[in-house]
Amino acid sequence: MAIQNWFTAAALLLIIGPPGVASAEGAERDQNASGRLVLRGATVIDVRDGTLRPNMVVVMERDRITAVTSDPVAAEPGDRSLDVTGKYIIPGLIDAHLHYEGYAPELLLNHGVTSVLDLGNDYEWIKAQAEGIRAGWIPGPRLFFSTPHFDGSPPAGSPLLLQRGHKHFVDDVETAREATARYIADGVSSVKIYEKLKPEVLAEIVRVAEEANVPVIGHFRDAEIAAAVGGAGIEHLRAVAASAQDPELVKQVRELKAGRPGSLGLTTVASVDWEKLPGVIDMLVEKNIYLNPTLMGYRSVPHFKEKGFPYEDFELLMNNWRLRYIPLQYRLHIFKEYQEQGVWHWDDLDEHEQQWAITQFENALRMTKMFADRGGKIYAGPDCAATCNFGIGLHQEMELLVDSGLSTLHALQSATLYSAEVLRMEDEIGSVEVNMLADVVVLSGNPLEDIRNTRAITHVISRGQVLDGEYHPEFRNPYAKPEPETSGHYFPSPRISWMSPEALTTESAPARVTIRGSGFIPYSLINFGGRNLKTQYFGPTHLEADVPAELLRIGTHNVVVENPDFAFGTADGAEAEDLFHLGVRPRISNSFPIIVKPPGAPIFTHPNEAAHVN
Repeated sequence: MAIQNWFTAAALLLIIGPPGVASAEGAERDQNASGRLVLRGATVIDVRDGTLRPNMVVVMERDRITAVTSDPVAAEPGDRSLDVTGKYIIPGLIDAHLHYEGYAPELLLNHGVTSVLDLGNDYEWIKAQAEGIRAGWIPGPRLFFSTPHFDGSPPAGSPLLLQRGHKHFVDDVETAREATARYIADGVSSVKIYEKLKPEVLAEIVRVAEEANVPVIGHFRDAEIAAAVGGAGIEHLRAVAASAQDPELVKQVRELKAGRPGSLGLTTVASVDWEKLPGVIDMLVEKNIYLNPTLMGYRSVPHFKEKGFPYEDFELLMNNWRLRYIPLQYRLHIFKEYQEQGVWHWDDLDEHEQQWAITQFENALRMTKMFADRGGKIYAGPDCAATCNFGIGLHQEMELLVDSGLSTLHALQSATLYSAEVLRMEDEIGSVEVNMLADVVVLSGNPLEDIRNTRAITHVISRGQVLDGEYHPEFRNPYAKPEPETSGHYFPSPRISWMSPEALTTESAPARVTIRGSGFIPYSLINFGGRNLKTQYFGPTHLEADVPAELLRIGTHNVVVENPDFAFGTADGAEAEDLFHLGVRPRISNSFPIIVKPPGAPIFTHPNEAAHVN
């Protein structure tokens, strides 16, 4: 039995260099012209209704499924045949919300994820990745990508105006029409939107996209606007919850946030009015709007550790030496995410704050089940690498969907049929049927009995080729990202804008200094003349510290702010838009000089100093 390994062949092309366009297309034709692939004896799971079809033969040829039958299929010369008796066949899995990285291909494919939707990346980079994969010389899943994030412009002078390449500000209907049409003509598979878009601008984006049968997916301000404009998919639960808020709970959450600087990671999901919510969900279901709850985003609560998710990630990322080509900062970031609630380490929160975070997660599970119970369709995209590990994160998301009360069938549909539907690609991917693309996964256990059986993979078939299921330490991606390597989530880059006072004397001790700027976290440290000081955090723009007498030596001293490494949290909320990918390296701010004068020397107070301090 000769099984061609498409991943190894594509990886070899990476080692010897990319071919020209014509030869790449020829290579793709050659790999799909090697005869039929025939899978014999497995039970095919019909994801449309959960029907089990035992003792089936599945035939694939030239990247298409050509037969799914219980009838005998005679062998032909050149056939590649697999005896999969006693196994289960499901469609290749679809991750409908990730942020792709160059080291992701093997993690995704070896976990059965054969199609992905990237919802935010450097546009030219992600487009080049998709082109290389499609041509056959970069290994990877079928890669569909969105527009840059369409959003309303921030205020004049905001650092968000310098946002990296996956942001596109759209403020009027004409610009919305032109930008949407231009990206669709360039081959995007979805339009990604954010909350600050004006209603009339959002409506025009949806109108133009729907004319081209391209879904509009993203962060809607609330459920009403999503229903009014006809969005295809809502990312996260915040928009749904925003339309069903309990005023008393909102007040309690606001008071809780006021008691601790920086984000606590509590959103509208923490303050749901359960009497209002059914009507909101019914409105969305009536409009056939799909929902991606991204339950992996609540990973700091104890439930995740109880399920063993951090240990599963550790076993994969740290104990498999063949994955050492994956950046250390990404691997460590995954474990950081299980410790972090907002910008705070879980253990630094008091019991009351922790309980609010747990309640929010429980609300998320309850909302997810209610949406499904009332006829809504859940699609799966756990937002890796922001909140989870590529590949295995999709399996963990499906498991959480079952924890919420969804059936194993709905959980499986979320990563196959329903993800294909929200992408308008249900005629190509998402089920094991004749004329579908040749992406299937063979399992040793029935996922309808236990959703964890989606992990029990014996074979992954991508584009009609059987992958070897191995990790290859020599793998490299030819397209380096045009930005520093991501840790998956964002570490803020601290920046000092102002410091008060600007001068001290040797007799000022203990001298309190106040720093204003951006990108500060609860674990930021003010460094005075080379020594880290005990620092008080008052929010993402405000730090203070006392300078001890022994540091007050005559001369000019440099003051910087350092954000320590991965274990100490990140930032989210509005201020997180102005962040950079920093990995695990400590991040040092710009240097701000402060002068220490002799005893009794006059110090001039700048007229604006008080305004910056207070």
